[in-house]
Formats: sequence, C-alpha cells, structure tokens
Amino acid sequence: MDLTKIDLWIGKTLFIPPVIKLCQITRQTQYAVSRLFWFFVALDQLRIAETLGGKIFAGLFCLMMMLSASLRADLPAFSMMWFRMMSLAFLAFDVAHGLHAGHWKGVEIWVLVLFAEYAATIRTIPPADAARKVGKKADAPLG
Repeated sequence: MDLTKIDLWIGKTLFIPPVIKLCQITRQTQYAVSRLFWFFVALDQLRIAETLGGKIFAGLFCLMMMLSASLRADLPAFSMMWFRMMSLAFLAFDVAHGLHAGHWKGVEIWVLVLFAEYAATIRTIPPADAARKVGKKADAPLG
C-alpha cells in the first residue's frame, strides 16, 4: 500500500475540489483559505475545551491562528504528508469511536485540519468556470 497514492487520491477526490471552489467564490488564495481553516480549528478547540487549562491553551492557539490568518494570509504555506496521514488516522479513529460510543465531539476538528492541510498543497487556483459568464456582459466596461 503506497501512502503517496492514497494521499493524492484523498486530496484530489475529497478536499481539493471544495477548497478550489471556495477560493474561486471568495477570491482568496489557497494559503488564506488554509489559514482560515486553521483558525476554525482553533475556535472549535476553544468551544470544546472543558478545563480551565484547556480553555487557556485553546484561547492562546486561537489568538495565534487569528494573527497568522490576518498578518500572513497570502504567504505560501506548506503541508507534510505524514501529518495529513496522521490527521486522517485520527479522523478514522474518532469516527469509529463515534459509531461505537455515540460520542462525536471533536470529529469535526480533524475534517477542518485536513481541509487546511490539503489547501496548503494547492499551488495554483484555476480560473472560475467561464461558462457561467456566457451571455452576460460581466467583462464589459462601465459607462
């Protein structure tokens, strides 16, 4: 079993198409979207934290991700395959635990992490579908 092929299939099939569509709709770079998803991860961690220490840690993580998303939004980001595979394993474990115990709290974190990580792997965003503009004068000059 080749992890590179699995990683490529998961990215191209499940995560990269919605990220590209989001980038096209919002006109944001893939790096800004990646940092946005990391900010959502931090907010969700803050939401589910149960202890004071957990809330403090999650709050600091949230502040750090907010600063990263605002100050470095369009700077290139990187993602490592081993981290994506580890996140996928944790997602599978949490889903299995949710099916067995009915406890789904925190499963969404791994989905958001995977969206953030696969967004960072995209190098170029293709232009939006030109077929939607057929018949419209969207590119006509004003005046």
